[in-house]
This record gives sequence, C-alpha cells and structure tokens, in this order.
Amino acid sequence: MREVVIMIRGHPDGIVAWAQSRQTTGFIEAINGLFQAAKRKARGYTRFQTMKTVIFLIAGRLNFGAANPDAAA
Repeated sequence: MREVVIMIRGHPDGIVAWAQSRQTTGFIEAINGLFQAAKRKARGYTRFQTMKTVIFLIAGRLNFGAANPDAAA
C-alpha cells in the first residue's frame, strides 16, 4: 500500500490530466509501434523519404490484390 501512495504522490499532474481528459498514451504508443516496425523493415536505407514510405505502407494496410492478383496475400 505504501508503494501505491508513493506512486500517486509522485504523479499528481498526470493523474489530474487523465481525470480531465480521460485520454491515455495508447494512441502515441501505437504510432511508435508502427515507426519501430518500419525501422526494422527499412533497415539499410538512409533517406527519411524511404522510411516515411515504409511507414505509410505499414499503416495504410493497403490491398494490392485489385491491382496485382499475385500480390494478394
């Protein structure tokens, strides 16, 4: 119980912000996950434009089956 009290006393701003907005960091964490996946897939590429393209391809969940039936998987 003592650890809970210490944690609450150490984070008053975050607790008040959550109580007012009811928002968590889940959305930011999801974006970070997409960015980390793109970094793994685009390894070896040094241009930011390439990284941005990989992020859009991952996040967009595009269906290439309409344009190329062999690409549908």
